Amino acid sequence: MMICIISLNLTAQEGSCSFKLKESESLYETGILDSIPSMLRSCINNDGFDKEELARAYKLLILTYQFEDYTEMAELTMLKFLKDFPEYELKATDPIEFKYLYNSYQTIPTFSIGIIGGLNYSMPRIIQPFSTTDTENYKGEYKPGFNFQVGIQLKKYITDEIDINLDAIWTLKTFDYEIQQIGGYTTNYSESLSMFSFPLSGTYTFKMGTLDPYVRLGLNVDYLYAAKADFERIRIGEEDVKDSGIDILEDRNSINISALAGGGIKWNIKLGYIMFDVRYHYSFMNLVNGENRDDDLKTDKYYYKDDDFTLNNLYLSVGYVHSFYKTKQHK
Repeated sequence: MMICIISLNLTAQEGSCSFKLKESESLYETGILDSIPSMLRSCINNDGFDKEELARAYKLLILTYQFEDYTEMAELTMLKFLKDFPEYELKATDPIEFKYLYNSYQTIPTFSIGIIGGLNYSMPRIIQPFSTTDTENYKGEYKPGFNFQVGIQLKKYITDEIDINLDAIWTLKTFDYEIQQIGGYTTNYSESLSMFSFPLSGTYTFKMGTLDPYVRLGLNVDYLYAAKADFERIRIGEEDVKDSGIDILEDRNSINISALAGGGIKWNIKLGYIMFDVRYHYSFMNLVNGENRDDDLKTDKYYYKDDDFTLNNLYLSVGYVHSFYKTKQHK
């Protein structure tokens, strides 16, 4: 019984507030403004409106204060309005007085934080070939490989279209290598790299509505903390020779810097967006530590020697970004 009474009371209150809003709008049209603030404030403070009604009530209250020259009250109400509706976009039907006051406030998000993850495609690029025999008849072939990455993204907004992004991403990369050796030997080699990546980039977003395309440009720093390799030596008529999970971290440089470019699509939702992101990283630095190139296991057992090479990457990712707003009036 008590639940029914409470429910009826809430329904009556909501109905009463809806009636007060319509009555207030009629009073405003006729120029009778004195009673509008008291009619609307009680419903606003007691959550008597749904979202659509609340927006109408705030706007009507702001216009009423503006018309009566209560500037401070209009500004205070605008702050409350933007706190509840930080992503509000001006409409053609909004009065010019409301637009002017609205435009005096910063309404873009101050920063965002999100999660991002997906697949990467690693593509080695030879700087200088090395071989245990003859590099002039070099027959080594790199085979790009797929792996994945996951991380977080921090975003600082400069304008409504321009923002700066700093990501912290845990990245796994893989590629294979095969070389035909003199004497009929084939050496197969597979490398797996684990690293933390820190891309710093700027993006420009083309505001188009629900779906916004964007472009990206920046730099990336990789910190390599683990590197493993699998070796296989094959020759017809002989037993295959294999070693798996060999630690080659000392054979690799731990820091790598690359340029990045890309773009994607943002699907705007309440207080954030879901994005599909594409990036290409072009590495400037040699991945190989040349001081450890002549490793006994590689050269003596598998007739293999590291080339000097960089590792370029294509990243395909999806993510969710949540935006945080701090409304303030422009000075």
